[in-house]
Parts: sequence; C-alpha cells; structure tokens
Amino acid sequence: MEEKKKATLTAAEKQELHYKDNNNQRIIITIKGLFLSGRKLTAKQINEITGSNDARKGISNLRRKGWQITDMLLPNRCKLYWLAKDDKRLNLFKKEEQK
Repeated sequence: MEEKKKATLTAAEKQELHYKDNNNQRIIITIKGLFLSGRKLTAKQINEITGSNDARKGISNLRRKGWQITDMLLPNRCKLYWLAKDDKRLNLFKKEEQK
C-alpha cells in the first residue's frame, strides 16, 4: 500500500498565497473605486490602471456580490463597462413635490 502524504504548505508558499489574496483585494477595491467615480472603461483600460490581467474576473466577482455593472459591446469588439445608476436609492435632501 502506498502511504498518502499530507499536503503541507511551506512558509514561502503561505506567504505567496497571502500576497495573491492581498493583490486580488487591491484590484477589486480599485475597480470598485473606478466604477463609483462614474467612469466607463474597457477591461483593457482597467488592466492598465490596476497593473493586472484580471479585470473581467474582478467584474464578475463584483456582479456576484450584487453590483449592477452594465456592459456594451463596442464596434471594435471590446466591451465597455460601467456602474448602472440605482433609481431605488432615496435622496434625503430632495424636496417632495406638493400636489
């Protein structure tokens, strides 16, 4: 019988996984900020800003978390992404119209 070896991570491997998690979080936070600022960007532009290659993955993660990210296919076959406006939010400072 062959003995099964337990998969253990070395300290260097744990540190690299921690770095990847922090880097992914940094990318997600940057993408959130870009969309909250009202910008419309392609995945290529987001990748250039974040210095990564995970823009579409980050957008997918945000959509799974409930972000209303809209996209549109451009003539050059790139998608343009932006945050859809939420009409359900209440404006606390807007005066109601009197009838």
